[in-house]
Amino acid sequence: MFSIRLNSLGINFVFILIMVDSLDPTSLPSLNATCEIKRMKNRLNNRLAHARHSFSTVTFAICILFTVQAHAQYSGRGDDAPWRATAAQKIDQNRKADLQITVQDVDGNKIENAAVSIKMKKHAFKFGSAVDPRYLLESQSQYNAGYAAKVPEIFNAATLENHLKWRAWDGAWGNSFNQSVTLAGLDWLGDREMDVRGHAMMWPRYQSVPDSVRAILDISNPSQQNLQDLYDLSFNHIADIGAAVKGKVFSWDMLNEPRTSFDIEDKLVGFTPQGQSAITSRTDIRKRWFDAAQVVDDNASMFLNDFGIVAGGDNLQSTIRNNYRTVLTDLTAANTPIDGLGFQSHFNETNRLPTSPTKIWELLDEFAADYDLPVHITEFDYNTTNKDLQADYTRDFMTAVFAHESVEAFILWGFWEGKINHAEAALFDIDFNPNLNGEEYLDLVFNQWWTEENGLSNFDGEFGTRGFLGDYEITVDYQGKSYRQNISLGSEGKNLIVSVPEPSSMAILSLIALPLLWRTRRSTPLRS
Repeated sequence: MFSIRLNSLGINFVFILIMVDSLDPTSLPSLNATCEIKRMKNRLNNRLAHARHSFSTVTFAICILFTVQAHAQYSGRGDDAPWRATAAQKIDQNRKADLQITVQDVDGNKIENAAVSIKMKKHAFKFGSAVDPRYLLESQSQYNAGYAAKVPEIFNAATLENHLKWRAWDGAWGNSFNQSVTLAGLDWLGDREMDVRGHAMMWPRYQSVPDSVRAILDISNPSQQNLQDLYDLSFNHIADIGAAVKGKVFSWDMLNEPRTSFDIEDKLVGFTPQGQSAITSRTDIRKRWFDAAQVVDDNASMFLNDFGIVAGGDNLQSTIRNNYRTVLTDLTAANTPIDGLGFQSHFNETNRLPTSPTKIWELLDEFAADYDLPVHITEFDYNTTNKDLQADYTRDFMTAVFAHESVEAFILWGFWEGKINHAEAALFDIDFNPNLNGEEYLDLVFNQWWTEENGLSNFDGEFGTRGFLGDYEITVDYQGKSYRQNISLGSEGKNLIVSVPEPSSMAILSLIALPLLWRTRRSTPLRS
């Protein structure tokens, strides 16, 4: 018995081969990919001709154990795939800028050989995950110290998985989903300078609304008062939750899954609210919701969030994407104040297959050209048992979206095996050790896409680098003293001048200054 890897037509097969004199196809287990026995035997014979001399009387047969996930492969997985060089160029162009430090004395004379340290503290790009505030707060029975430590360690952004959904906010899910826990969780994240996405202000499907709304939706022939109550409930919720979390979230999934969630809209089409014009369409009521959300919190960006836009392989269902584009086109034509697009990005082994990086770019380019709106990857996960494939695709999907100029955030839909919808998708196991996909995440965010440089200023007093956009701590050490300053590096770049006392000039001053005027210079933090 021996094993061999066979690659054909871009499909990887791992066979454990046995020597047999005959083969009964009916005795074989069902296969994950369709294959015909004779064709496989012929292929093996061709590929393994060099081994036949050792097994002259043997028919090379089918595997009894193998991994074959032809349906889950994606174009561009290879290390030498051409798109990788393009991605590196895009990342340098879109995610980095020049950072130069000039060290000089108080008279402007440049200082050579000063030690300069450039240390990144936080990405400008948002890397985050859905989190559960009960696991962050020591007051809650679900509190987990490892979870609470890991969240701010590896993310600079987050979204509350369930607590800001309408039913949870309304108390339908019990005491552990009450508003005090929700607000305390938002404060906990804010205290750690994490940017929070709100999910979701309006998800107008029957399953996601409070019982008070369901009661009206259940009425076959609602009265005008019933419809007025339904209208008021939706707008009162926007006003209530928007005001309660104002300043605690930087963006909202204002309308979630509009392609498949429209129970409230369809009930209200044709109704004339008190003091308002008649509601003429789904687009009409949706625009009114967006308008109301913008009024209650004009500092938070309002997103249209949906699924199936980029997940599904290169032969994506055009119907899903076209329906989303129809919703978006109608809303933008109505001058709806949409600030961004949320693409959920759930992947699996069946109906949401991996999409190649180049296809993802193609789709992002189309949306950028037609709508010119920023994109957030709002709910990424890849639920599969193929861990090598999962790790590779996590790396490549992240690389593709990080490279594209329209994308501003990459949010996982959970990261820890102990609190996630699909344990197979977790980046970290139950003991918070990184899985293979977790290792890829950490390598990208904190190694390949992280800037940390140390060196000496040159003859012109300069030391610089091209760094990833974000927050930095700059330290200059000279003649036994340290000078520190925190800065933000934006796409326009940064030229920072650090002024330090020149010892030689101090020596001259010591000879001519009056003793009573002598002052000891202290190292103080520099300010912009």
